[in-house]
Amino acid sequence: MNSKIINKKKFKYSILYTILLNSLLLITFMSLPVQNVLAQKDLSTLQKKIKAGQRNKTEQSKQQKSLESKIANSEQETAKVSFKLQQTEVAISVEEKRLKNLKSETEQLKIDKEKQQKLLEQQLISAYMAGQNDLVKLLLNQEDLSKIIRAKSYYHYLNKARLESIEQLQATQFRIEKNKSEQADSLHNLKVMRNTQVKSKNELVSQRTKRTKALQKLKKDITYQSARLAQLGDAEIQLKKQLKKQKEASAKQALVAKEKAKAKEIKEIKKQSLLKIAKLKTQLKWPIRGKVLANFGSKRSDQVKWQGIAIAANEGEKVRAVATGKVLFAGYFKGYGMVIALDHNDDYITLYGYNQTLLQATGDIVYEGDAIALAGHSGGQDKNSLYFELSHKGKAQDPLKWLKPRRY
Repeated sequence: MNSKIINKKKFKYSILYTILLNSLLLITFMSLPVQNVLAQKDLSTLQKKIKAGQRNKTEQSKQQKSLESKIANSEQETAKVSFKLQQTEVAISVEEKRLKNLKSETEQLKIDKEKQQKLLEQQLISAYMAGQNDLVKLLLNQEDLSKIIRAKSYYHYLNKARLESIEQLQATQFRIEKNKSEQADSLHNLKVMRNTQVKSKNELVSQRTKRTKALQKLKKDITYQSARLAQLGDAEIQLKKQLKKQKEASAKQALVAKEKAKAKEIKEIKKQSLLKIAKLKTQLKWPIRGKVLANFGSKRSDQVKWQGIAIAANEGEKVRAVATGKVLFAGYFKGYGMVIALDHNDDYITLYGYNQTLLQATGDIVYEGDAIALAGHSGGQDKNSLYFELSHKGKAQDPLKWLKPRRY
């Protein structure tokens, strides 16, 4: 009776071994093409981003050249206007000095005119009176007619010369006044020209300032694009290397798949002897040492609550499985970064996010305490931490009710 039971058990394990071996081989061969397809898709996405970035950078470079050309033209125009303005200032200064000299000269001429007028007036009166008396005397005394004619001519020419001096003085004053008016008009026109040139210069300087600011901003954008393109280029190179490694690894994995399946089958058999996770409530070991940064159910944002807990961690620190399980997913997930999820049977799943590096692959069997990842801050996190979530039949559970009392 006992031998039959033993044979049945051996037969049962033999069948189990065959099933597991075939299943693991199938998973191994199926997972490799899927990974390659995903990597190829990521590479295609990267290449599209690089091309878009290059187009954007080319367009920005054209805008930069255009702005630089406009700034250069603006500076040249400003230089021309500044030169003309400087010439106008010099001309205005010269005209102002000339006006000042003319004013002084005119004032002096007025004084001289008044003196000459008074002198001429006295001379004319004296000459006239003397001339009339002499002439009367000559007529009454019946003096020589030739003397009378000579005296009359003398006084006539004397008066004429004095009158011509007065007329010349008046003409000079008129000319000075006219010149003064013309100089004043010239000075006014120069000042109007200066105001126009100043306004033009200010407008050019304002345009140049605006274009310079736009150019500085554009240069920053181009710098960002260059840095971004460099990052994308590096990522493309790394991804190509990864694809190459995956292709090389796929060939090696095909050769060692059977041996690996045997090792996993042994682990699977050992697993059967372990307690199920449902019986380990409040007894699970912590995946990592650290302070709880966010509690289950607390507000993550206005409309989202935490479905797990966030635990403080050091970068590169090992993240360990809280219980034995099978790797259900290992890869990048938006918002959670590098994620690894373990299936513990009976619809229990634990999830570990924000990791720097994953140490296990999809389909691997891991045991309680095994290192499955290295902690980090992937997924856009500000600081190093670990996101830990435990769910049953798709419903999130409070991990603190499953883990041992908190330790730091």
